[in-house]
Amino acid sequence: MQRLLFLPPLLLVLNAPARAQDSFADAFWQFKASSGFDFSSGDYGAAKATEILYLPVSLQAAKGPWTFKAVVPWIRVSGPALLLDGAAEGATTGVRSSGAASGPGDITLSGTYSLESLYAQGLYVDFTARVKMPTASYTKGLGTGAWDEYLQVDVAKSYGDFMPFATFGYRFTGQPSGFALRDVVYGSVGAQYTWNERITTGVAYDIRQSSLRTAVNPQDGTAYVNVRFSDDWAVNVYGVAGFSQSSPNAGGGLVLSYRWR
Repeated sequence: MQRLLFLPPLLLVLNAPARAQDSFADAFWQFKASSGFDFSSGDYGAAKATEILYLPVSLQAAKGPWTFKAVVPWIRVSGPALLLDGAAEGATTGVRSSGAASGPGDITLSGTYSLESLYAQGLYVDFTARVKMPTASYTKGLGTGAWDEYLQVDVAKSYGDFMPFATFGYRFTGQPSGFALRDVVYGSVGAQYTWNERITTGVAYDIRQSSLRTAVNPQDGTAYVNVRFSDDWAVNVYGVAGFSQSSPNAGGGLVLSYRWR
């Protein structure tokens, strides 16, 4: 039986809110480097759990309304899940049936345009185009060997220290050999609260269509804490709980970021 496995979208945890807080019209390029880890475990309807360790390095450059980003990951997967399916940035897909494998994951490249004219109203709207390159090994079960393309919009609205946010996206799914996968609609809603200039907390609910028409749609919830140590350094710690058979039972991770210009 084919089982759908969702890899939590590391580096997307603070997508809309972080963009809203950090974005402003600037005549100079700003750069940010991020890294961390994501670990998740779930049985996905099998007798044995499947575990995923995901270690990405992210490089970002922003100027004015434009932001460009590259994510280069390393991944380790062990367990019986046959198909990995992630809908957003930092996610990857792959086919495997048993055992364990590790190696480079799929690289993602993205470009984002922000509507800066809305900032004065406390409204933040971003449009993103992203491509997943098939750099992960298909024979090891770490990738599909196919390209995926994404179109996404993020919206956030600030009410003082409180900020609700939402994401809506569409993935054009590549077709790996032996699988008939469909294009996927995905989205999330959430809210965050800024306690002071250093600490922000938030929650999000994420849902997406499964790539396989016969599989259950992945659904999960995320809670996070973001701590900014200085103008340059920040860390985000989060936990994930799955709400469907296609999601991990539990997961979590950490993202450390450094920004300069």
